[in-house]
Amino acid sequence: MTNPVLEALRKILQHTFGVREGELLRALLMQANIFLLISTLLMVKPTANALFLDKIGVEGLPIAFVLVAVFAAFISIVYSRALNKSSLNQIIKKTLLSSVSALIVFAFLLKLNFLEGWVLYFFYIWVSLFAVLSASQFWILANLVFNAREAKRLFSFIGAGAIAGGIFGGYLTTLLAPLIGSENLLFVCAAFLGLCLPINRSIWKRGQLAESAHFKREKRMKIPTRHPFKLIRQSEHLSYLASIIGISVIVAKLVDYQFSAMAAEAIPDPDELAAFFGFWFSNFNVASLLIQLFLTSRLVGVLGVGTALFFLPAGILLGASILFFVPELWAAVFIKLIDGSLKQSINKAGIELIALPIPVEIKNQTKTYIDVFVDSVATGVSGLILIFFVSGLNLSTAAISIIIVLLVALWIYFVVRIRDAYLKSFKNKVELASESPQKTPLSLSIESILDGLSKVLQKGNDKQILYALRKLKEIQDHRLFESARLLLKHPSPDIKAAALQTLYYFKNQTVYEEARQMIHDPSQKVKIAAFEYLIEHKSEDVVELMERFLNDPNEKVSSAALVSLAKETRDNFVLKTRINLEESIGKRIQQLEKIQVDNLKSFQHIGLLKAIGYSDLPLFYPFIRASFSHKNKGIVKQSILAAGNTLNATFISPIINYLEVEKLNGAAKQALIVYGQGIIPELIKYAQDHPDEVKIIKHFPAILEHFPIQPAVDFLFKLLDWEDGSVRLTALVSLNNLKSKATHLNFHPRDIIIRIMEEAQLFQNTLSILYVQTTVQEGKMPPEKVEKQDSARKRLIQLLENRLDRHLERIFRLLGLRYPPADVLYIYQSLHSEQTDIRVSALEFLDNLLETSLKKVLIPIIETAVLDTISAETIRELKVKIPNEEECFGMLLKDADMKVKMAVLDLLAELSDPRFTRLIAFYSQSANKKIRNIAQRILLDQEKKD
Repeated sequence: MTNPVLEALRKILQHTFGVREGELLRALLMQANIFLLISTLLMVKPTANALFLDKIGVEGLPIAFVLVAVFAAFISIVYSRALNKSSLNQIIKKTLLSSVSALIVFAFLLKLNFLEGWVLYFFYIWVSLFAVLSASQFWILANLVFNAREAKRLFSFIGAGAIAGGIFGGYLTTLLAPLIGSENLLFVCAAFLGLCLPINRSIWKRGQLAESAHFKREKRMKIPTRHPFKLIRQSEHLSYLASIIGISVIVAKLVDYQFSAMAAEAIPDPDELAAFFGFWFSNFNVASLLIQLFLTSRLVGVLGVGTALFFLPAGILLGASILFFVPELWAAVFIKLIDGSLKQSINKAGIELIALPIPVEIKNQTKTYIDVFVDSVATGVSGLILIFFVSGLNLSTAAISIIIVLLVALWIYFVVRIRDAYLKSFKNKVELASESPQKTPLSLSIESILDGLSKVLQKGNDKQILYALRKLKEIQDHRLFESARLLLKHPSPDIKAAALQTLYYFKNQTVYEEARQMIHDPSQKVKIAAFEYLIEHKSEDVVELMERFLNDPNEKVSSAALVSLAKETRDNFVLKTRINLEESIGKRIQQLEKIQVDNLKSFQHIGLLKAIGYSDLPLFYPFIRASFSHKNKGIVKQSILAAGNTLNATFISPIINYLEVEKLNGAAKQALIVYGQGIIPELIKYAQDHPDEVKIIKHFPAILEHFPIQPAVDFLFKLLDWEDGSVRLTALVSLNNLKSKATHLNFHPRDIIIRIMEEAQLFQNTLSILYVQTTVQEGKMPPEKVEKQDSARKRLIQLLENRLDRHLERIFRLLGLRYPPADVLYIYQSLHSEQTDIRVSALEFLDNLLETSLKKVLIPIIETAVLDTISAETIRELKVKIPNEEECFGMLLKDADMKVKMAVLDLLAELSDPRFTRLIAFYSQSANKKIRNIAQRILLDQEKKD
């Protein structure tokens, strides 16, 4: 029987935090984990601060800040490398064990009065590094334990454990420090941290992380593949954001110095000082929690994100001014209260919103770097400032407020700049989604991004609305609930489904009745989204609810119920077992053979494939494999998509093979993209092992361009050297697409210059050959063979003209990797205009854009390209060597393009000229059977004529 207390708790957590059946234990374990980690930190930090100030004094803090920065930078590099090479489970386990051991060692050293001098510095540094590493490891683990949907629902619940730990740990320190002493408090910390070991073991086991597929871990961990500093440096928005965070850390450390110095001066006893720090650290957390609950959303919503970012610097400015004129402990507590309470509430919400226009992939790659490295560097800078002004110039604690005021002024400047950058980024993203350039643009010159999103949801076109719904998923602000709700009546099925998928994450506002009605929507996509919503926001037992719909007489309803159930229970083993998804799928597979109506049978087959793909039930993978050979192409297509959704490595090879099937390569590309960036090494390996499979490899670039990471760019550059021209061109197109959305990546500028020069040389060679062929055609053809020779030569000339166009396109695409893609595209399109003045303007624009070394080579070539005819004067101006006809044919027969080779041989056959006999004889021994046969036939015809 179900425990009524636990059932009541589950219902409360379901209603308040969206914790589902099957997720409760995992969520509670993660919450307990972060509670213990933060509690430990809030006990050991006041202890370390008090001991440091008592033994070394406040004058040692600046040096400690600098040392923390140095060690943090070193540890972050070592840790990042370890994370890429070792098991996360082992890293966390070793970190916890070493931390417990360190706490015990420090406790004994303190009891034996050895915790002095450099040992105390080491203790202070260790506490600071523990704070950084423990939080980083916890949230990486959380992203592994929960999928994206679970994370959006549960992270606020789990985060409550951190807040509770902060409050509990500080108050416990206040209570225990005077009673048992600081040295014994460290043993309590070690015990708390020791409890995290079995909890982590249980989390790893229950989350089934040991069995998780490589691609599942790869997609969730999101480890940076390019140095985040380059991402930040190349983004105006991110640069301002990093600057604000860096300055705020420097100011916070100066405030912390003032708070610590005045507290140490007023409270000489170390145990009492530890209790004081613990008490106020907890109070700061309580104040932050109250502001977060009752003020943050209102202030940010009413005043806008730009104004919200002014609260913290303005508050610190006020506190610094008070402390300067009234240098008392209460003033130091006040400014520290402002910093501690507003930073994690209003300011944090403002930072999250201001970062909204930044692509999610970029945020994932830079967040940890900003949180850890920028924080560490700023800490070091604050230490150097204190060393110079306090130790060097003997500045008083109160006078540090002058430095704080100056830094706050710089802080406010960056807030103004990032607000402008934020509006610009958001408007650009919305405009990029515009379907028609003639459409009246939306007015988004407002401060609040919420108003902007609301306006887009109400008045935007379909693409703009879908973009706004994706952004609403990130912030889940209740004030946009009604705007999203109205979209449930939108005529587009895609928008209705996207609106439901967005409203899915709103816990306290529901559209339950609307979702129930939408299970009968004509679109299967909307049906599935409706069931996903109902499962999440169920007002009745989920098993009873879904069993009713799984047995619905309407096949489309029951199929949609099965698919949505498979998606929603993929990582929820408890709920999957209780609903008995395995049995439901198994029965439907058995019933499939009994269905006589072909259309119905195909529909049910496709529904089963979708469900199996999402379900993470390997038992049914043979059903997917069997469907690969089905006579119905629609079923084969869905089997490919289902194989991709499994993220199972054994399906990669057959999916890749489908890239050469014209009607199925779209599904194959989509399936491979689902594997995430982990698919890139698999594509590289395939290309290395099967270099001749051009029909497959030419589709790789279209997959790679979906991953704005450096390995994708590097592999595309390798494909630029592929023998087949179609592979080279598609790789170049995908590089252009990547460049337009990921300017932060390294597109090998030196390599691009070399390639442009090579392409320019090829253009000149083709141009010279084309000139020879056109002049021969005009005046050197025997009259008796004019018609056949003219036809053959025209075919060759047409191929050469097409080649010139491709050379020109490749030159401009390469230029688009070095210069702004929009500018290069405009020039390329304008050069094809029928209006002379537009072509001249485009050439002038290009002349101003190019660097000198490229300008000298490219401008003459491009001027030639826009001419209708090629003259001898043009060739002379380009200083191109004109080959004789035999040299022309020799160069063309060495070409990789088979069409060109065949055209040359056809022309040689018509010419029957003895000058070319040696050349033909050489190719009569070619390894290519087709070329060999044609060359031998030409020689045989010549022998007969002789």
